[in-house]
Amino acid sequence: MIQGIPIETIYLYILIVCAALAFLLVIFGDIFDFDGPIDPMLVIPWLAFTSLFGYLGEQLLDWSHLVLFFVSATIASVLVFFLNFYVLMPMKNAESTISISEKDMEGNTATVVTPIPVSGMGEIQFKSVTGSISRPAAFYAPQEQSIDRGEQVLIIEVKDRVCYVVPYKGSLQL
Repeated sequence: MIQGIPIETIYLYILIVCAALAFLLVIFGDIFDFDGPIDPMLVIPWLAFTSLFGYLGEQLLDWSHLVLFFVSATIASVLVFFLNFYVLMPMKNAESTISISEKDMEGNTATVVTPIPVSGMGEIQFKSVTGSISRPAAFYAPQEQSIDRGEQVLIIEVKDRVCYVVPYKGSLQL
């Protein structure tokens, strides 16, 4: 007992508070950028695991309170290490998407998949390091002839997921 409060109750209250804080951190964690020496994404799970194993140890085992705390803290430290190493660090280093943004497509070349008629729409395929993407395409400026399948086009602008293109013959013509 600590000041008349049973240890099990303290562990349980800490576990409930940590669960609520962890829920809030999952929802609002991206808003805050924690660059300090103590990362709440590691401290809160450590406290939660320590209190969980401490509570279970107090209920199930007849060990000393101090021994149970150190065993719980050790187990929590190992679990938080694995959580950080295998979950949090890869998530921080991961890209948010594997596709290219529409603004990055502008000024690049693409291949015509479906012929683009003079006054209509066709389809182009844009290839990048992350893969390829197909988009509807129309002429940026009025043209005299359509563009056939397999020809190259230059993407001038992307609006509402439609690529506006011009024929492209290449910069070096020998």
